[in-house]
Amino acid sequence: MKTTYLCIAFGLLTIAGCSKPEAVLFKDNSTAIKADKSSWTATADSETPDGWENTGKASALLDGNNATYWHTDYSVSPTPGYPHWVLIDMKADQYMVSVAVTNRQAATPNRVGMKKFKLEGSRDGQTFTSLGEFNFGITNAAQTYPLSPSEGWRYLKLTALESQTGTTAHTFLSEIDVFTTK
Repeated sequence: MKTTYLCIAFGLLTIAGCSKPEAVLFKDNSTAIKADKSSWTATADSETPDGWENTGKASALLDGNNATYWHTDYSVSPTPGYPHWVLIDMKADQYMVSVAVTNRQAATPNRVGMKKFKLEGSRDGQTFTSLGEFNFGITNAAQTYPLSPSEGWRYLKLTALESQTGTTAHTFLSEIDVFTTK
């Protein structure tokens, strides 16, 4: 009798599971590879002007060097506030499993950059689809955010929505890495 009930329960669970959409999380990136970003380009709504410092351009997000960073423009007054965005042209569709975002590096992790952001994907750089909103922690380590690889996107847009302090108008990041399906 127990065996019969177990078989019926297993059958019902199998049938119930078949009607649900497939969802796979790649928390350890074991089934993903880091995309080659050597030919990619990045633009932003704002960046440090030439001559202000030796870094600060959106392109620093793609150079593989955590010592360089993108920083919004602080030479204008009044300082434009949030939101701030950076747009990465990946040159071809990428089936993204996750995106890793690294804070501007400091001896003590920076506490004044972005707190909340959204990621969007686009095929043409004009029309965007939401990939989710995320919270950004105060750490020097890369923070990885899972995405659904069900669609390929040529463009990845990160929009910083609010600051850690609620009063800072600027934001900055060191690196953005994309992990794709193997």
